[in-house]
Amino acid sequence: MCGIVGILGFDPQGEENVRKMAQQLVHRGPDADGFFCSESLYMGHRRLSIIDLDARSNQPFVSASGRFVLIYNGEIYNYREIAGQLAREGVRLRTQSDTEVIVEAFERWGVGFVHRMVGMFAIVLHDLEFKTTYLFRDRIGKKPIYYFHQSGVLVLASEIKALRQHPLVQQTSTIKRSPISTFLQLGFLPEPETFFSGVKKFPAGCYGIYRESKLTVLPYWNVSHYIKGNRTTTESKATDEFASLLHAAVTDRMVADVPVGVFLSGGIDSSLVAAIASKQCKLKTFSIGFTDDKFDESQYAKKVADFLGTDHMHFLLTEGVAMEMLEKYLDHFDEPFADTSAIPTMLVSQMAAKKVKVALTGDGGDELFLGYGAYQWANRFDHPAWLLALPFIEFGVRQLKSSKWKRISRMLRLPELDQRQHIFSQEQYFFAEKELSEVLLERATYDHWHFQDAPELRRLSAAERQALFDFQFYLREDLLVKVDRASMAFGLECRSPLLDHRLIEFAVNLPEELKLRRGDTKYLMKQILYQHIPAQFFNRPKWGFSVPLAKWLKGDMSYLLDYLSKENLQATNIFNEARVHELLARFKNGEDYLYNRLWVMIIVQRFLMKHGR
Repeated sequence: MCGIVGILGFDPQGEENVRKMAQQLVHRGPDADGFFCSESLYMGHRRLSIIDLDARSNQPFVSASGRFVLIYNGEIYNYREIAGQLAREGVRLRTQSDTEVIVEAFERWGVGFVHRMVGMFAIVLHDLEFKTTYLFRDRIGKKPIYYFHQSGVLVLASEIKALRQHPLVQQTSTIKRSPISTFLQLGFLPEPETFFSGVKKFPAGCYGIYRESKLTVLPYWNVSHYIKGNRTTTESKATDEFASLLHAAVTDRMVADVPVGVFLSGGIDSSLVAAIASKQCKLKTFSIGFTDDKFDESQYAKKVADFLGTDHMHFLLTEGVAMEMLEKYLDHFDEPFADTSAIPTMLVSQMAAKKVKVALTGDGGDELFLGYGAYQWANRFDHPAWLLALPFIEFGVRQLKSSKWKRISRMLRLPELDQRQHIFSQEQYFFAEKELSEVLLERATYDHWHFQDAPELRRLSAAERQALFDFQFYLREDLLVKVDRASMAFGLECRSPLLDHRLIEFAVNLPEELKLRRGDTKYLMKQILYQHIPAQFFNRPKWGFSVPLAKWLKGDMSYLLDYLSKENLQATNIFNEARVHELLARFKNGEDYLYNRLWVMIIVQRFLMKHGR
């Protein structure tokens, strides 16, 4: 796990610039740095040593032939298997690292080598002979590549903060306001969009070819292409196959030359990962708790840890500790990012990094096995009787006074188009599309983002379509970004067994009744879990990993509401002052569900004011 930077094209201060960029990524790679500089090629690397700690595996790494040079961020879990394939074809490796395996596999098999890779990766490979650069990003989008392409120069980096050290980016890139409406609905921007003009996210599951100042981007993996027409299977067969795939995925991710631990929330996903991992070694587990009992799941994590016999560490997150981490979170993500669970994720990463260099997570279980309440809403809205009665239900619910029912009434105001987008925004307590024209000044000047479905090989249920939306957008652009930035801020590598692409291709073809059965979510996962941990440990409602932000905004963090003052709103000229102050008044009078609408506006205001509007 590392940080990468690169400059391709004429740059008279190329070596100086690439070193400045790499300095911004010391947190991603505190163990070593390295640079490769030649005419029109400047590559930098910050290393977090996980596999083959020998300095010979440092990057940039040059192939044995001297033709290819590589920088890369991530891990290839099946590198030993690929090394064996290379050996059988006569390739003699000089190190025990996955780094060398990548560059030699590419030289041997070309761009098709990526289909053999099991892992998470952001790869930049340069062919010195033909002056061509190749970029690869992992299938799911765990590891980031940002790029800026202008005036015959391509600038690359793991994080925007490094990219913005380059003079060309500094001089020509400005803050964009057009994506604000998308952010208010989703809390993030889908790829390739960013808030900086000219700065793009290199898309997941794609590879790029850069030659003669032209970048061509092509896909090599998309989850939709693996959804098969026939998905008949028995429960026993599915259970056996899932157990086998999961065991392999966890085992692969235990490979390291440094200590490995697990983030353990006490929920289904992380408990299942911890249960399998604990069979292989004396495991360290880490959890975060809250002083607010409504949000504190740590007692359940402790029960699971005790049952599994792990070496468990627990941190209690108070409002004061959260305030200390708040500014770091807001600045570290480089652009607006609304998921405040980044705060406890950063704290658990900070705690874990003192004991281990690698931590496994349970990310992906909800999206693959229908764990969110949104999926049941999607199925309701797909039922003709529900749609017929919806206006009457919404009217009745709207008359109820509690914050909970007022929030649900917003969910029930279903638009004709973009229903998945609406369900997501309302489950996250963000703005619905219809609200944007009320809260934004000059609504027409902002983008209207909408997703495009890939062709379906079979008819998906509404719940499955909603889950696919979350997998392609929420998981990639929020959850994985959160974990990557939060963990790498403290030099910790996080691995997600449930997001092994082979397991994903299996899960998307499971019959829905093996995921969601009579309101019981994650059915198949639970059958595997209960083979390791008693079912009574999990007889409780789903909690989710969130913070008591509504309470905090009415307490010591209420100062953040100043970003929505009359003076600050007029300074940025984005939001309708009267509408914002109406929302503030309703929030203070008990409509707590409005907290995330206020939060996304606060995030935007803070970002614009910090960057000179």
